[in-house]
Amino acid sequence: MINRGYTFHEHLGRLDVINMNARLYDASLGRFLSPDPYVQSPANAQNYNRYSYCLNNPLIYTDPDGEFFIEAMIIGAFINTLIQGASGNINSAGDFFLSMGIGALSGAAGYGAGQLVAGALGTATSFGGAVANGALVGASGGFAGGFVGGAGNTWMGGASFGQGLQAGLIGGGYGALGGALIGGVSGGIQYQRQISVFQKGCVDLGVNGGDPVPATDQFLSDAQKAWYKDAPMNNVKAFTVENVPESHLTGKSGLITNNAPAKTVPLSVNKVFTGNSNVYFNKNLAFSSAKQLFFTMGHEFVHVSQFAALAGQSTSLLSQPGFIDLLEFHAYSYQHSLGGLQLNSFTPDVVRGLATQYPTYFNTLGYTNFGWTSLASFVYPF
Repeated sequence: MINRGYTFHEHLGRLDVINMNARLYDASLGRFLSPDPYVQSPANAQNYNRYSYCLNNPLIYTDPDGEFFIEAMIIGAFINTLIQGASGNINSAGDFFLSMGIGALSGAAGYGAGQLVAGALGTATSFGGAVANGALVGASGGFAGGFVGGAGNTWMGGASFGQGLQAGLIGGGYGALGGALIGGVSGGIQYQRQISVFQKGCVDLGVNGGDPVPATDQFLSDAQKAWYKDAPMNNVKAFTVENVPESHLTGKSGLITNNAPAKTVPLSVNKVFTGNSNVYFNKNLAFSSAKQLFFTMGHEFVHVSQFAALAGQSTSLLSQPGFIDLLEFHAYSYQHSLGGLQLNSFTPDVVRGLATQYPTYFNTLGYTNFGWTSLASFVYPF
């Protein structure tokens, strides 16, 4: 009936995109068509997924203009002003702007408290845990927003300091109850969406997530189809558990070094990347469990996509200071986004340095540019 959808964003049906003013969002791809120019928290790897919507968490956060999470303040200001107006508490322009300010502060407090709690809780590993996490996030945000709004509006009406505190506690209590209910339901829905790919793949493969899996080419192929069916296999020439004695790029014996579970070797002609790669898996490490193979496979597919994007460019890029670190940062970021190991040595300072040194490559070689990454997900269910 109208062309407005979630949080009143404008839906352009003929173009199959959503207009968020600063940026356009493609709902089919599940990502923006251009990167977010702001990295709000360099310590959070999801902030480098600059094509995603709200840290890939649209059931908790919303983004009104495609850049900043200010909707909580806008909605808070609007709702509080509407309520105060209907209650007869706005009698002047000063009252109007004061009501908007209190509402905006309430929204900001609720968002900030929810974000802090969400960051402290981490990823849930069970349905009950996801519901509990969502409820805690919602309750904390609801209490903070309700307290600021209740106390502020009471003081606005001329009440004493103590009366304002009492009203804040009451408002916070109601906010916490409502936030816990909404957050718990949202957390449960989100968990079911996340768990489906890995869990269903394990069922199809007949394996348990924590158990060792067969170190064979056949199982590799089957696992790829179960977990990463949209992976860039057209750019893979060898996908095998067999190691090779020497790397044609480095000349060093032993392709997989440093006890790595796998290695992607880009193919080249006359020192120019062809866009294709060989992927080799360590028999002793990559197959120690289904989840280890899942993470390893995702990591290496990011490298495959990166080298495909570098087709036609000189292999000398790999010898440039920090360039391999840049490739590894994005691959580990994807692995981390799935629930795998942390980013280890990639501190915020290191990441900022890579982004400054290779601004174009930092954006174009990020895993968020590769559509298949949004279709694979992991939550450990076993």
